Amino acid sequence: MKTIFSKIILVAFFGLTGVLFLSAQESATMQFMKGMPQSDLQNPALHNDSSKVVIGLPGLSGMYFDFNSDFAINNLIHKGTGVLADSLVLDIDGFHASLKETNSIQQHFSLPVFYLGIRSKKSFFSIGVTEKEMAQFSFDKALITFLKEGNAPYMGQNFDLGNLNMDAYHYTEFAFGYSNEFSRNRLTIGAKIKLLYGKMAIQTERMNLQVETAADGSSLNLSSDMKINMSGPVAVEYDEDNYFNGINSDDIEPDTYLMQTGDAGMAFDLGAVYKLTPRITFSGSIVDLGKISFKKDNTNLTHVASYKWEGIDFSKSLDESKADYVDPADLIDAEMEKLESTFKPKNSEFNSGAFDMALPTKIYLGGTFAVNRNFSLGVLDRIYSNGGISKNTLTFSANALLGNFFSLTGSYSMIDDSYNNLGLGVALRLGFMQLYVISDNLMALNDPAKAEFVSARFGMNFLFGRKH
Repeated sequence: MKTIFSKIILVAFFGLTGVLFLSAQESATMQFMKGMPQSDLQNPALHNDSSKVVIGLPGLSGMYFDFNSDFAINNLIHKGTGVLADSLVLDIDGFHASLKETNSIQQHFSLPVFYLGIRSKKSFFSIGVTEKEMAQFSFDKALITFLKEGNAPYMGQNFDLGNLNMDAYHYTEFAFGYSNEFSRNRLTIGAKIKLLYGKMAIQTERMNLQVETAADGSSLNLSSDMKINMSGPVAVEYDEDNYFNGINSDDIEPDTYLMQTGDAGMAFDLGAVYKLTPRITFSGSIVDLGKISFKKDNTNLTHVASYKWEGIDFSKSLDESKADYVDPADLIDAEMEKLESTFKPKNSEFNSGAFDMALPTKIYLGGTFAVNRNFSLGVLDRIYSNGGISKNTLTFSANALLGNFFSLTGSYSMIDDSYNNLGLGVALRLGFMQLYVISDNLMALNDPAKAEFVSARFGMNFLFGRKH
């Protein structure tokens, strides 16, 4: 019983984890990078570039993605030793030992569509349009403990496998920013108002799994309690018995999808920069304080189910020559059909209520020390919060502007329990055109399987009227 049941769940779980790994925190290396207009994405009062006009165009002005996990894929799959030295092995014990009580995977992607920044004496105005996407998956260590040990240690007990959570959404952001210098140019305060238009979302309010094993080991009861919200131009389909049969996305038209505005929200960025001395500057900001309300094309599922498994009788599958022989595969298929039918939702368990999704909120606290006009040292603490998931990143950077056209930043970051993150930012100005590429973890390029964090930002800016 333990072996078959554990393997079924194990394959499904690792299949989902694998999909998320194939997908890939806003770059900490970028914040103090000299000559980079994108610094105001993390602090609306921080402007590392002195250009009078900054323009970003669709498909050219930059792209950003990141992937952050509480564990590396190498903890789960890696090369073996001895006779297995040339093979990949599935290391359940090593994976289990690497886990926290609650573990998460986050992935973010943003694509700027348009950006315009205008400097007027002590003020800076900006407008930006960006497509953004986020996905987060979390699970409790208890689930892997059960898959690793099976149900034998828990006879006669109800074992809580914890909660599985999957949240993801895509939205369009219209951001309007303003900053101004005060107190004899020592203090700069900035803010952004963001209008948000949701396109698609999936939200897990709860998904709790529990397993109860009979004291004599004769049966196993698997129960689930879930509530999931979804929004998007898709239709839930049902079979002839009014049970869930899939989701139809055939009617999605790309132009209609991208232009929809029915699910609206709002967010704010607030920031300040204070120059303590000509060499020492402090900065702080809070970014993406807000939410999106999804009200149209919504689907909500509330589903509670329980399945009692008493094993599979293979006694008639031992001798093919007997008339009553039953193929073992048929027995397994029949059991899986029973399991599927038990947990398959009914039409009556779906409705179309509205729901809200809060944005992941980021707090940035940092400072720089100017060695001279073209070289500075920086430290930045970044706090990321999304629902019950919080992460902290501490980054040290060295920032240089060479010849007024070449910007170079090197960084070292401690991201939660990950300490091997070396970052690099490079920007080259050719006339009014600036090309840039930034990453917080170059080590991931050398050995992606051992990386817990991967990020990259690259693109082009058009800069006019730069003073220095």
